[in-house]
Amino acid sequence: MITFVASGLAVFLTIIMMLYTKDRNPWKTLIAYSSIMQKVAILMIFLDVYFSINFLSELVLVFLLMNTGGTIIAAYFLGVRE
Repeated sequence: MITFVASGLAVFLTIIMMLYTKDRNPWKTLIAYSSIMQKVAILMIFLDVYFSINFLSELVLVFLLMNTGGTIIAAYFLGVRE
């Protein structure tokens, strides 16, 4: 079941990335990247709850903090460039 969920999520995320990046707007690319990373984090949280892996919750927290920080830094540099 997890394999089907992961496969479906991979297809869904690929479609999102292709739709947002077809016009080469860096802001839309940043939104797509952030959206994909949030969905991956949510999937990791579900895996943590389902499998009860001890260290996965800390890994998700670090992943979310790094994703948020990276998105803020990328948005800052995109704003400076304009």
